Amino acid sequence: MSALDKPVSLLKDSGFEIGSEDKELDLDPEEVAQVGEKGDDDANVGWHEFSVAKESGLRVTPEQSRRIARKIDLFILPMLCFCQGLSYRKLLNYANLYGMKTALHLSGDQFNWFASSEYYALGYLVGNYPDGWLLQHYPAGKVLSIMAFLWGIIIITTPACTNFAGTMINRLFLGLVEAVVTPGMTILTSIWYAQNEVPFRTLIWCSFNGWAGIVGGFLAYGIGHIGSPQIDLWKYIFLILGAVSLVFSVVLWSFFPDSPVEARFLTQEEKVLAVKRVAEAKLGVKNKMFKWYQVRHALEDPKTWLLLVATISGQIPNGIVTNFSSIIIKASVHGMGFTTLQTTLLDAASSSGQIVSVLVSGYICMRFRNLRVITMTLGNLTCIVAAACLTYLPEEQRSNRLVAYCFTSFQSVGFSLSLVMISNNIGGFTKKTFTTAVTFTGYCIGNIIGPHFLIDSEAPRYRTGTTAMLISYVIKTVCHLALGAYMLRSNIKRDREYGKVTAQDQLEGEEAGMRDLTEFENRYHRYVL
Repeated sequence: MSALDKPVSLLKDSGFEIGSEDKELDLDPEEVAQVGEKGDDDANVGWHEFSVAKESGLRVTPEQSRRIARKIDLFILPMLCFCQGLSYRKLLNYANLYGMKTALHLSGDQFNWFASSEYYALGYLVGNYPDGWLLQHYPAGKVLSIMAFLWGIIIITTPACTNFAGTMINRLFLGLVEAVVTPGMTILTSIWYAQNEVPFRTLIWCSFNGWAGIVGGFLAYGIGHIGSPQIDLWKYIFLILGAVSLVFSVVLWSFFPDSPVEARFLTQEEKVLAVKRVAEAKLGVKNKMFKWYQVRHALEDPKTWLLLVATISGQIPNGIVTNFSSIIIKASVHGMGFTTLQTTLLDAASSSGQIVSVLVSGYICMRFRNLRVITMTLGNLTCIVAAACLTYLPEEQRSNRLVAYCFTSFQSVGFSLSLVMISNNIGGFTKKTFTTAVTFTGYCIGNIIGPHFLIDSEAPRYRTGTTAMLISYVIKTVCHLALGAYMLRSNIKRDREYGKVTAQDQLEGEEAGMRDLTEFENRYHRYVL
């Protein structure tokens, strides 16, 4: 019998069948100890700390929970934020303003492929799940550090590229290593934070997409004022941010722990409390063992496919905006007297809207229960109106079109909260990592497709591009509403069959989650909406 089969066998011997919906999870404490000794103990991160909490009847008080959260906010959250900011750079957007396209002799279509190649099948798409597998099996800090070091090297070498083929290869490898960041941090957030804290913390580090846009805009503005530059201006952008990435990789290697269990900034008592906080979501902490049956569960789960379609449709506009926002703004304000340098600052103003929208959305979802789907929908509807204005407003209404463009930054609300849906609602660590990988496959596909809707002959309005944004936002909204309806129906069905979750059910559900059961197997799990 394999190490994977032993804990499952013990569960069945205790009267609980995997996937059963008509038996209680009622394990004898001695059998629980046996499972820890014989099977999944090493694979289930935090099992020892959870067992201590269970045997002592420990309950985490609100004050204790806030104290642990403050420590994690101080030591872990800044590294997550900085990592996200470095990996979300509008490098091509700014480099294009300073002549990269001309210097490399790229046609409009070649630059479109260049812009999307970071997410192409041999880059982000291929690196997506392998990078998640590395995070599952090896210490998170070391994996993130190595990837940050590699992407720093790749960015620094970008100015050495002299033609289309070289730049394509460079960007494909950048996508390969950067694929660890946002999917990985989606998973890591659920490892460190209690269920009600996940939305706000996730959207805090997601907001650094916007902060990166602001810093990048001012950086590009400053580079534009370099007197007598020794190299092309666009090259400075890559050299500066590549060097910062290399320095940050050392920080990650030195200070980022794999989980609360290995956090040096927590005392032994606080480690037990930290694991117990996370376990209360009934989804477990982390399991290092790959389980094929959980992949099958993910493929059979409607949530997986709704998230995939929503992400593809949501990232088509992102592929347009991320790489061509300055060009779109320049087209929107054509004739208003703005210079190329001032356009970069207008782009930074748009990033401010993104920051505000995601932070407010995250706070609402943390402060009030079951508002995630509603908040996603409001963000999506805002984008629909904005894209409609960009598409149909007369060209002479330039200021209104510019305002409409700024509101497309609300697209981050829906996508960021879809990541929260994975963190808060998917049980089984292999299933969670696989669902994340599928979602980011959609992320890749959308970002590949998006730039090709911008047709040079349609400048300055780019009607096909804005129409594609509008249609994509509508599809995304429908998928998110369907996702919420599916989870609500599931909750109602389980409550009718088993009744409301009692205090004892909560404890049983926590143990089932720590045993790495999926939400399908854990009858005590209820979706948060």
